[in-house]
Amino acid sequence: MTAVGSSGMAALLAVVALIMTPASEEFVRQLMMATAVGSGAASIALILHLGPVSAVWRALSARTKRVERRANVDEMTGCWNRRRFMEILNDKLAEIEDAKDAGRAYEEITMLLLDVDHFKMINDTFGHANGDEVLRMLGQCARENQSWTVGRLGGDEFAILVAGSDPRLIGPEARNFADKLASLLRNNEKARGFQGISVGVASAPQDASRSQDLMHKADVALYAGKRNGRGKITFYHRDMEHEEAEERQIAHDLHAALLLDQLELHYQPIIEADGTVCAAEALLRWRNRGRGYVPPDKFVRVAEKSEMIHRLGEWVFKRACRDLKSSGYPRFSVNVSGAQFRNDGMVDMFRRVLRESGCEASQFTLEITETVVLSATPSVQRALKELREMGFTIALDDFGTGNNSFALLRDLPVDYIKIDKSYTQRLETDKITQIFVTAIGEIAKELDMIVVAEGIETEEQQTCSRIAGAVRFQGYLHGRPEPIRGQQRPAAVLEQVAS
Repeated sequence: MTAVGSSGMAALLAVVALIMTPASEEFVRQLMMATAVGSGAASIALILHLGPVSAVWRALSARTKRVERRANVDEMTGCWNRRRFMEILNDKLAEIEDAKDAGRAYEEITMLLLDVDHFKMINDTFGHANGDEVLRMLGQCARENQSWTVGRLGGDEFAILVAGSDPRLIGPEARNFADKLASLLRNNEKARGFQGISVGVASAPQDASRSQDLMHKADVALYAGKRNGRGKITFYHRDMEHEEAEERQIAHDLHAALLLDQLELHYQPIIEADGTVCAAEALLRWRNRGRGYVPPDKFVRVAEKSEMIHRLGEWVFKRACRDLKSSGYPRFSVNVSGAQFRNDGMVDMFRRVLRESGCEASQFTLEITETVVLSATPSVQRALKELREMGFTIALDDFGTGNNSFALLRDLPVDYIKIDKSYTQRLETDKITQIFVTAIGEIAKELDMIVVAEGIETEEQQTCSRIAGAVRFQGYLHGRPEPIRGQQRPAAVLEQVAS
């Protein structure tokens, strides 16, 4: 507030001061000061008031704190926002560099980069309010560790800085956090669908000394872990950079292979107990000019990280429909990737391809793995129900390799169970495996499901599988996967067609 008089200008200034008494007691007071500038440029300052902080000042101070908080803190989770987190990271890295230059000791810092597994599916299935609750709980749980600096970088991506901790303890600390979070969310009806978190870990200055480089290397570790299955805590090492570049090249080459029709389907017979060939499984093969044979688990995994998996899945089903007409087989089994279930148009794709090809859904079994449906989300349930209503039969592939095998039998609309070869090939010698597979066979019989034993290479394995409850068999004993053009029409199929 100012006032102008004949002698010059007067200004009123309000400040808040921390005052210390001779007895070293501190207290805060508001000072009102007036300054006046005379005609001769001389000035004086008068303290007009010294007293308690006014309500106006307190309100202004509170407002300033709110503005600062909004500028630095993620409103949903209470964690630092990306901008503020990066400032803290840069400050800590600068302290390390200063200490190194001065020859002083310094504390290493560890970066944990994490995200929520299948977060898009959580949002799509249970709604964004449910997904927001998952993020709030994650932020709250992480901030309970007083030694962590936690930031939300955006979406479901979080970063944690740990200073001075023994790197050998980071893995167990992160695992304890993941387990605690899972326990909290399991009991929260507002945060359904949570399956876990994946974590990538990098350290400074060991792995990087600049913030962007450290973030990149933690990100490389995060996705390297996801390549080997989600829910992992993965530490960065230099070989991962090569793996990442290799995946980018595979994605580029696979895109070209789809455009140039360089992929193939090979078919492996599935046999009834009496020797009748009842079906064949379509198996995707890719022989690249430069790479040679590329294993399916390698390139399918790359495709699953992008929209390419939907194009790949459609190509497989179109080709299987075309081959079925000339194969002599009564039906085909076709593998469906879990990533395809993230596409709302998947069921419509199957319906359209059937219409265009003239094939019937009843001529196909769709094979899905346990990991596809481990959470048994409503969207997956709906898709499977629609596919069965169209006439497809559903097979649960690689049964026994997941953590919730028997629960899946109860919850999912499944017609076939395919026992993984890791079990069938131990049946002759391992008593526990015999008990496990027999239990599967008995449960499947009660649920009116058909058991198929995979990986059958000897008559003894087939006999043991049949005793355990399998009624259909697949493996090298009955034929290796081959393209249709290289196969003869099986006699058992010819007899079946003729009848």
